[in-house]
Amino acid sequence: MTGRFRALGRPFALCASIAVIVLAVAACGGSSKSKGSSSSAGGKASAALGTVLYGSLPPVGTPKMGGTITQGQLTGQTPVQVFPITNTSNVTTGTVSFQSELYMPLYAGPTGARPMVDFGLSAASGPPAPSDGDKTFTIPLKPNLKWSNGAPVTANDFLFFFDLLKAAIKESPANWAQLSPGRFPQNVVSASAPNSHTVVLHFNAPYNPGYVENNQLADTNQVFALPSTDWNVDSASGPHLTDWSNPAVAKKIYDYLEKQGTSVATFASDPLWKDVSGPFKLRSFSATNSSYVLVPNPTYGGTPKPVYSQLDVNTYTGFTSELNAAKSGSVDVAVGIDPSQLAEAPALKQQGITIWGGPSWGWYGGIINFKDTTDHFDKVIAQPYVRAAIEHLIDQPGIIQGVNKTAAVPAYGPVPSAPTSPYAPSTATTAIYPYSPSTAVSLLKSHGWKVVPNGQTTCAKAGTAATECGAGIPAGTPLRFTWANQPESVQSIGALESEAVSSIAKQAAGINIILQTKTFNFLTSNYNDVNPANAKYTNQWGVNNYGGLFFDYYPTQDGTDNVGGGLNTGAYDDPTANRLINASVHSGDPSAVKSEAAYLSKSLPVFYLPDYDYLLAANTKTVGGPPDGWMAMTQQQWFPQYWYLLK
Repeated sequence: MTGRFRALGRPFALCASIAVIVLAVAACGGSSKSKGSSSSAGGKASAALGTVLYGSLPPVGTPKMGGTITQGQLTGQTPVQVFPITNTSNVTTGTVSFQSELYMPLYAGPTGARPMVDFGLSAASGPPAPSDGDKTFTIPLKPNLKWSNGAPVTANDFLFFFDLLKAAIKESPANWAQLSPGRFPQNVVSASAPNSHTVVLHFNAPYNPGYVENNQLADTNQVFALPSTDWNVDSASGPHLTDWSNPAVAKKIYDYLEKQGTSVATFASDPLWKDVSGPFKLRSFSATNSSYVLVPNPTYGGTPKPVYSQLDVNTYTGFTSELNAAKSGSVDVAVGIDPSQLAEAPALKQQGITIWGGPSWGWYGGIINFKDTTDHFDKVIAQPYVRAAIEHLIDQPGIIQGVNKTAAVPAYGPVPSAPTSPYAPSTATTAIYPYSPSTAVSLLKSHGWKVVPNGQTTCAKAGTAATECGAGIPAGTPLRFTWANQPESVQSIGALESEAVSSIAKQAAGINIILQTKTFNFLTSNYNDVNPANAKYTNQWGVNNYGGLFFDYYPTQDGTDNVGGGLNTGAYDDPTANRLINASVHSGDPSAVKSEAAYLSKSLPVFYLPDYDYLLAANTKTVGGPPDGWMAMTQQQWFPQYWYLLK
């Protein structure tokens, strides 16, 4: 439960998320803004908002009781599973938000754009309390929560979820998209309920308390209590099964619920899904285009509670049709605005439509393939000075201006410069390798390379001395490799920023970056050194810029930048990184993850690129709400119980 793929432009691409616009090479080739700048459309970091805000939020205003709010959603990001143990093929932004609208997460969040639990929205009343040398964690549940049928939400309901989850993962790891092998729930030796409002988890090793709360249990709101006295069935007409702690029984229940819970046609009619704990109940769901209607759940025990009567969520085939609906007044809240539409912002503002956005946790960047032997690339890229030289050629300020149209912030490592995080190292806001072609050229020359701007740079001094190219790099080796992206028609930001990097590298330093286009599914499935079956592709790619990874509040790269990690797709292997990642997961040091992030920012397992803003729009004449509700949406999580119609 650490990272999930995200594409540049479709939110949550295994939890995916992109953009548009044409970049003249000159826009990224010359002068830069101040290093470490984190402005977004002239926005400034706000301690209250916890991030850098693009545009302006909808107003707080005065709430009106009742009425209908309309929200847009995009085809491809609609809910596809109502049962909240979500498999890898069904994770979309729409699915994650839909489930947290119906079922109350154990630890919900974020709080605005701040990487912290929002306890008003959570079933837990406080953080998991560590004991037994950080091997045991006690979770307090709120005492007065109810299911919509009037039954109390109890600790047994969490144990029911836990046992079904274990059965699901045993059947197939793909049955839970949040799984990081060896982590929750596989690292829990036992789970118990000493009373109706307390859950105790015993782990197989000490774990950092911040990691347990903000990574293992608050992972994109995908840990729930489930109705153990209602859903404990394995058929529509069968008896209620009370021995669900038996793995065989848990498997039967899971199999039935999963089958029913992925049947879009029966989301609104199946009695199972009428028993909810979240802020809303499902009134209707279209099997044709996945539009749906929610109404408030009167037994909801969280805060705030919805004060309007109905939420209509309508599906649109693309960014343009959704924004057109907002212009016509048929959509109050539009999600996933494309950066290509930012030119319309002034005119939209005159209509009373505001666009806002902000960057999200995690990173975008080019994952380096440390196994690619083409042109001895594996030996070349193993040299820290080579990675540093290439990072010096990435003009993040220029890309932010030219490609992102200022709707982005710099990111110099696994933790971006915004949103604000208590786990961010100093390197998050200060570039270790600022854009500087002259520095890149000097690094290469000082290590024995013959640099030929606009030509082909080659190794002139083979050897392992400080002034030579490095181990395993023969004289005459070209500095040349393949850089893969999604098609520009699908995600233009990735293609355009890669074109900028390639152009600068060629012009300034004679590094030939060969751009290649593949689909997102191809890039994440086949350009992936984790799977031995992909060995035939190993020498076909040097860098994979499919997008990046979306991370939890606690930003350890466990599973991503350590040996054996399920998302270590480029086979990065650094003993120091392995040690620091292990410490951030298992030590009690709250600063351990900062040390990890600072090291990875320097060692560069990835060529880091700007963290672009997730953009949204709302009609300021019709809807309002407190800032936290709108800012959470920049993290691709909707909490519509925060919204209301304006008087």
